[in-house]
Amino acid sequence: MVFILLSYDDWMEELDEKASKISRIQAVISNFEVLPRLGKLLSEKAEDCPECKLYWAKLQESTEHLDQFFDDGNEFSKDFDNLVEEILKHLKSHHGIRPRGYMVAVYCVVGMTIGAGLGSLISLAVSAETLKGGLILGWLIGVLAGWFAGKMKEEKMRKLNQIF
Repeated sequence: MVFILLSYDDWMEELDEKASKISRIQAVISNFEVLPRLGKLLSEKAEDCPECKLYWAKLQESTEHLDQFFDDGNEFSKDFDNLVEEILKHLKSHHGIRPRGYMVAVYCVVGMTIGAGLGSLISLAVSAETLKGGLILGWLIGVLAGWFAGKMKEEKMRKLNQIF
């Protein structure tokens, strides 16, 4: 069977038609909301990257049975999840592209850890009785600092087309 590669717009038309048969809850659970962004990115990168062209074809092929993903006894949903994971690894390793929100999450976790540690150390240096307050305040400041730093990093990456 020969698979014909569709343009992004044609693929989206077919995808919208098939997605209309799926309940909103099932679509959210299966992370289908990433499909339009992922498809657009792969269709653009397919011109320059042979692996992205192959993944673009595989993504189109995997969504061919989108309306049957939740029927009993098939592997479409599992295969789709594996393909998306494989595509994201390729985009990260070969193109430096990350999903939206990824850098904010990473920076927040780092900020929480550093903030909680520093807050605890400063509290212990001042008075052991203020440990809880220092821990919570340090954690909060760390989250906020991480969120702002992550947003700034993502904005820089967005300008370089490294966020999808």
